[in-house]
Formats: sequence, structure tokens, C-alpha cells
Amino acid sequence: MTENQLFDHPFWMNIAAKLPDLSDDLEGVEHLVYRFVDQYLPVLLRVTRQEDIDHAWLAFWSYLVAPRTHRKPCYLSSWTADLLIAEFQSVLSERS
Repeated sequence: MTENQLFDHPFWMNIAAKLPDLSDDLEGVEHLVYRFVDQYLPVLLRVTRQEDIDHAWLAFWSYLVAPRTHRKPCYLSSWTADLLIAEFQSVLSERS
């Protein structure tokens, strides 16, 4: 997978939409994927220290479980956030 392919929103949306709690929430999936691809993924690709990688994933997890707002149309349970991150991490680890 090339770096350009990693920034393909539909690729990540397909992964996220397979999770049971997100399968019926296209707006939520779209929002979370755009946030991940535009904000967290560039950091994850840039940092090299495990501490920095862990920090980026924790920041994304915290965002996922934060309550809904008028700017964040969805909320994930801790369990669903863990599943989503595990799926995303799996894709990124296959790239290495």
C-alpha cells in the first residue's frame, strides 16, 4: 500500500463501516474517518518513538469516546473505539 492509498478516505470508511455500532451511521463514519485521515494519520506516519505513537492513538481514542457535540455527530463506546483502533492499527502494521 502506498502512502497516497493510505490517505484514501473511502478505504478507511469501508473498514470503519464494518463495525456493528457504525454500520448504520454513515455520517458518523465519514466524520471519524476524515478526522483520522486528516489529523491523526499524518502524525502516526511521521513519528518513530513508540511513546509518540501511543500518544497519537490515545488522543484518537479519546476523541472517539468523547460525547457528541454539534461539531462531532457521533460517539463510540470504549469497546467500539478499541475495535476501530485495532482495525486501523492492523492496516498500518501490514504496511511496515
